[in-house]
Amino acid sequence: MKGTLNLFIYLFLLSVAGSAQVVSINENCRNAYEDILALRISSAEQRIQNEKSLNPDNIFIPYLENYTDFIKVATGEDELLFDSLEVMISERIDEVEKLSDTSRYRKYFLGNMNLQWATINLKFGNYFTGALQLNRAYRLLKKNNKEFPDFSPNSITLGILHIMIGLVPDSYGWILDLISMEGSVEQGMEELQSSYEYCSKSDDYMFLSDEILFYTGMLNINLDPDPETTDLLLERLHDKKNESLLLSYLAINILMKKGMNDEALDVFNNIDTNNNYYPFYYLNYLHGDCYLRELNPEKAIPEYKKFIYDFKGNNYIKDAWRKIAWCSLIRYDTVGYKDAMRNVLLFGQEEIGADISAMYEAEDEKVPNIELLKCRLLFDGGYYKQSLELINTINESDLSVKELVEKNYIIGRNYHQISEYPNAIKYYTITIETGSAYPDYLAANSALKLGNIYEITGDTVRSAHYYKLCLNLDFDEYRNSIRSKAKQGLKRMSAK
Repeated sequence: MKGTLNLFIYLFLLSVAGSAQVVSINENCRNAYEDILALRISSAEQRIQNEKSLNPDNIFIPYLENYTDFIKVATGEDELLFDSLEVMISERIDEVEKLSDTSRYRKYFLGNMNLQWATINLKFGNYFTGALQLNRAYRLLKKNNKEFPDFSPNSITLGILHIMIGLVPDSYGWILDLISMEGSVEQGMEELQSSYEYCSKSDDYMFLSDEILFYTGMLNINLDPDPETTDLLLERLHDKKNESLLLSYLAINILMKKGMNDEALDVFNNIDTNNNYYPFYYLNYLHGDCYLRELNPEKAIPEYKKFIYDFKGNNYIKDAWRKIAWCSLIRYDTVGYKDAMRNVLLFGQEEIGADISAMYEAEDEKVPNIELLKCRLLFDGGYYKQSLELINTINESDLSVKELVEKNYIIGRNYHQISEYPNAIKYYTITIETGSAYPDYLAANSALKLGNIYEITGDTVRSAHYYKLCLNLDFDEYRNSIRSKAKQGLKRMSAK
């Protein structure tokens, strides 16, 4: 049945193309696509070469090649590799443009290719080029959706575009003004969800379902405060994560966000190294985080150093050095802490929240309170009882005013995670009252978390109040991330 259906699709596209240029999404190509998404890049490239030998006119080939290179650049943040691909990107787009306008794949492929390289250009600071490509992707997919409204894959890319539009930080609002694009996170999430429901049950498009699951998962863990959502994602990932490094990465992210550090370490331990995965050094950084959260600096430091020395990009480098410094501090080695913090000043960039925060700590030159740091790390790992027990042994008279703010914040976060909401509300409120004058994120994130609590408990008025308060506070650390979440929360409350 499946072979007959593929033959029908192939002959239909051949008849409408009016030339030898066709799209054949056969079993080999579907397997290549799944390999790309799983980061089995060598396997994918071998399948693509086989397809070239058997079906050299298949326009799915340049699309797969483009996707392969995009994944390499996206996971490695290798700007030199990206620069070397410029000619090939152009040639592949030319190949896809040979498809007839009557093919539903023409604008879909072109839209996806433009979106992929737009995200890379924006990541590397090529804002004008990225904005133009984003606009081109948006126009192509909108038109394709109008011409082929029953073509479900349209909704995947449109969903991503609408979410991206809804998440544009204030400082990049000029991009939307320039390219006249509209969309929202809610709209995009609905499109992704409907696409997943359809594709996961369709023989034709099932090969796209893991990709949609990855997009949906990464967005949900960063935007949705409802723990039931992540439980559903983990359920969907249960049988998939050991077959795909990208889905293992998603599962690790979800588990770390939920404070399930031991379970995240289990996923790391079950990654099959025999699959010859493409190097994904950010996983070393996350592995270091997992070890640090269980206060195991001996295992954390090698993971951070492998990330620092092998990763070609600049993001998280400062934070990795800071965490190596924390490893020294946990061992009560303040000299080692200061040595590592000097590297924070020297290496990496200040583009993302974690690196900005690391730089802020390095420039402050104040050694953190060791016991408070341990409490914070234990909390991050989901060891809430141990974190609360340790924090209650700290003598408040030994703390500065700012450290006292941090202590109350950590207590509030622990109570929040064990669903003792009255205590969480109490300590978040104290953090806001005593910490709003500082430029760090503690007061703002406390307001955000209060908005989350009241949203989950159904008090939309109080929830909206705290989301607004979060947006009104002046702070530097993790600004874009926290404000983006507050804006989305406020939108959800406005819709109720």
